[in-house]
Amino acid sequence: MSEHKNNTLTDGNVGKALLIIALPIIISNMLQSVLEVVDMHFIGELGDTSIAGGTLSVSVIMVLTTVLMGIVTATAAFVSRAYGSEKYERIQVVLAHAIYLGLIFSFLLAIVGFFWSEEILFFMSQGDAVIAAEGAKFLRPALMGSFIMMLLMTLTTVFQSTGDSRTPMFVMIGVNIVNIIMNPTLIQGLWIFPAMGLAGSAYASLSSRAVGVILLILCMYFLPKHKNGPIKFPKKFIFEPRLVRDIFVIAIPSAVQSGIRSFAMVLMMVIIAVYGEAAIAAYGMCIRLDMLGLVIAMGLCSGVAVMVGQNLGANKPERAKQSVRYAVTANIIFMLCVAVLYLFTAPVLLGFFGLTGESLAIGISFMQVVPFSYFIIASGMTMGFAMNGAGATRPGMYAAITGQVIVQAGLSAILMMTGHPIEQIWFAIVIGSVVVFLVDLFFYKRGSWMRQKLNLD
Repeated sequence: MSEHKNNTLTDGNVGKALLIIALPIIISNMLQSVLEVVDMHFIGELGDTSIAGGTLSVSVIMVLTTVLMGIVTATAAFVSRAYGSEKYERIQVVLAHAIYLGLIFSFLLAIVGFFWSEEILFFMSQGDAVIAAEGAKFLRPALMGSFIMMLLMTLTTVFQSTGDSRTPMFVMIGVNIVNIIMNPTLIQGLWIFPAMGLAGSAYASLSSRAVGVILLILCMYFLPKHKNGPIKFPKKFIFEPRLVRDIFVIAIPSAVQSGIRSFAMVLMMVIIAVYGEAAIAAYGMCIRLDMLGLVIAMGLCSGVAVMVGQNLGANKPERAKQSVRYAVTANIIFMLCVAVLYLFTAPVLLGFFGLTGESLAIGISFMQVVPFSYFIIASGMTMGFAMNGAGATRPGMYAAITGQVIVQAGLSAILMMTGHPIEQIWFAIVIGSVVVFLVDLFFYKRGSWMRQKLNLD
């Protein structure tokens, strides 16, 4: 088909193709980072208790939404492979089944969020009822609205996996504008709205993502380049048990991988909580700055996943490997620059986001150590995303178990229980990151991910 002949992701210059797919994703991630900065600033003004409650809530969300993340990863693998092999009719079938599965698991999350948000946070905060009550204001609505988040991620992933990352980028501009406006409006209570505090951040996020879902659906049916394209909902109900099974074969290791990473983060939060509220606030803010620092790396990684999926579908494995080499090199250079930036600006950045006194000192000590492992983290992520894009999600699961749970969390727990200061835990985080990289490198070099089969019939 002519559509395949004009596919720049499977033909032509690899570096240019990677830039075409990755640049809009990077811009979307940077816009999301602007939103994170705004959110962190307004939450920071609420004080250390709100920062700690919000931080713990985000950790819980990351753990409980792992199955949804796995479904999104599997969707990306199937859609990109289908597009690369020109089996366009399968894209809407995969999309429909991803939504079925997402709806089921989102419903379960809504039940957990409605009944047990405060109890979960009470356990995680080492029995601090004040932090638990404050954090539940964010966690409850966030979990109850998880289907909106899942639907936006799924639709975005489908667009990106067919090579169109520009449309989601423009949609995310609208989403971020709405969210940035709604954040101070609902947190502080502007215009006709009451001050909701931490809960306002959750409602602002949900309302803006609902706008994003609506915009993407409109693009599917009314945007000229997609009007007659493969990204659609099926016209009639379709259910294929075998496809559900195949999605789960990829989604479950991905979910376990994501769950283990999130569980390791929760373990780290529990360990950090022993050092007090100031430590929780500092660690939480530094973790969010970690995410900000990795936005460009994440964009390149997402681009690589699409490149790998489409090129394996087009039977071009060497081109898939070449895209990984380009991305690893770019990520190493960029993340070293971020590390240097954080080293010199840590006091200003952390102070801007509301940290003072003891929490500021702890945050600065984090920024003097951990960012210099970013280039290692980004390299491992690139290889992990490449394997995920091929549908080989088990290597990432093994890397997460070994590096983040056994080494990072295990070593941190030992340091905490033996009375070592919190500053030494930062080195445990770096060591864990190195182990994750080495495991990812081992499986990537084996090359079995290039032979991963996906059933598209």
